[in-house]
Amino acid sequence: MNVPSRFVGLVSHAAVLLGLALVVPAHSECQRYSLTDPSAVFPEALSSVVGLRELSDGRVVVSDRLGQSVLVIDLDAEVADTIGREGGGPGEYRAPGPLFPWRGDSTIMLDLGNTRFTMIGPDGSFGSSTPLMTQDGDVMRFVMPAGTDRHGNVYFQARSFGLQEPGITGPPDSALVARWNLDSDVSDTVAALKTPATRMQSGGGNVAIMSIPFSPQDDWAVAWDGRVAVARGTDFRVEWYGLDGSIIRGPTVTYEPVKITQVDKDAWLEARANPQGGAVFIAVDAGGGARTAAPSRPARLAGPQIDDDDWPEVKPPFPARGVSVTPEGSVWVRRHVQAGAAPEYDVFDAQGRPTHTVVLPNRSQVVGFGNGVVFIARSDEYDLQWLERYERFWLQRR
Repeated sequence: MNVPSRFVGLVSHAAVLLGLALVVPAHSECQRYSLTDPSAVFPEALSSVVGLRELSDGRVVVSDRLGQSVLVIDLDAEVADTIGREGGGPGEYRAPGPLFPWRGDSTIMLDLGNTRFTMIGPDGSFGSSTPLMTQDGDVMRFVMPAGTDRHGNVYFQARSFGLQEPGITGPPDSALVARWNLDSDVSDTVAALKTPATRMQSGGGNVAIMSIPFSPQDDWAVAWDGRVAVARGTDFRVEWYGLDGSIIRGPTVTYEPVKITQVDKDAWLEARANPQGGAVFIAVDAGGGARTAAPSRPARLAGPQIDDDDWPEVKPPFPARGVSVTPEGSVWVRRHVQAGAAPEYDVFDAQGRPTHTVVLPNRSQVVGFGNGVVFIARSDEYDLQWLERYERFWLQRR
């Protein structure tokens, strides 16, 4: 991959990290905690929880994409208020997405259906919106928020349109974590990422790009103080990137790779056909404009077909979009497990060292954190989701 000159220093610096690393025992040898007794359960089912942010009083803002709603939920009182409404105007949203903390009890909501992100005030009122496509010099900057910090920064995985680097052909094999300060309108890059391996498939005059199933890739999340945690998917480890440019590289973690079964293949294909929360595609035209579309199931199934040779023998250490950071700065990395097994998350400290493993109830996933708690969306046999809150009791033990 050719790298723009403004990124060469970053990538060269990241390349230094490819030296020898310490190795720590397998994650199975760390202390294991199981979440079994929720401290609160919301009594009404949700459709697809794709965003959650805890407020200072313990209530949570929740975005339910399939339900097309944004809610403020009090789990202790078992009540919820819907804020905003579906639409494209002020105070409205389409396909509400992830939620991120902002100053005070304000929240940034990714609104994919309207190709923008919107500020939500502490009282649930909707404020200003920023389009996902913005002009950065002579390059169109595509900002899909994936994290925020207390310094007024929005973090995103860099995608630029409008300039083509000479010699670049086909899909890139890496991406960049970028940081944009909304106060100063200054952006910079934080870390380089490995993206999934892909192959190109042509037919009928069209060319499609397909990610290789279970291809190792990096993932990342942002701490409120501005540090960025990157989980490496090839040599499994966690790295921390500081605001001052410092890098803390955790030890490589040994683990037992999980073999891919036919059940895993079927589940992967089903997830591609029916993504959690529904599929929203963003198309960018030649002039830099953006629009969204949510194709039907047949349209999604008509994509590139999987060949037998595309399937690896084992899964990488973790799936995509499985990394998150707690308010106190621990990193949770969702692990690949055997099909049907209870979900597991490895937890890492500020030095990138694994400290313990957390086992969740079956058919559940972490959707957010709060003051000493973790919020989980548990799916039932009808694929409805139930929002549960669990105490992170080991914080008092440690």
